[in-house]
Amino acid sequence: MPWRSQPRPRAASQADIVGVWPSAVWIVVGTHFYLLNPQAFAGWKGGLYFVVGTAVVALVIGVISLNLRRGVSAMLAEVFPKRDRFTDLVGLLLRLMLGAAEGLLVALFARWTLGALG
Repeated sequence: MPWRSQPRPRAASQADIVGVWPSAVWIVVGTHFYLLNPQAFAGWKGGLYFVVGTAVVALVIGVISLNLRRGVSAMLAEVFPKRDRFTDLVGLLLRLMLGAAEGLLVALFARWTLGALG
């Protein structure tokens, strides 16, 4: 069958999506502060925070996060060579811990940035 000879596009895994989680946290924190104090985002400060800040956070923290997730995956593959439910549970818990730590660091950085802009 000629239409089956082409490889199927693979779905994006978590490791392929770089910077989505840090950007989401950055935007949520910025929106929260905007709703509390809209005049602080007047003019160039809002554009700088939301446009430039989101791109920088997505790129820098996203790449760092991707490298950490790859390191955890390599560590798990080395420690647990055979994949089973326990290995999947440990991997999930480690990813959740990394995600929570990453979200907290992005939120703190966003708060510091808002303080510096204010």
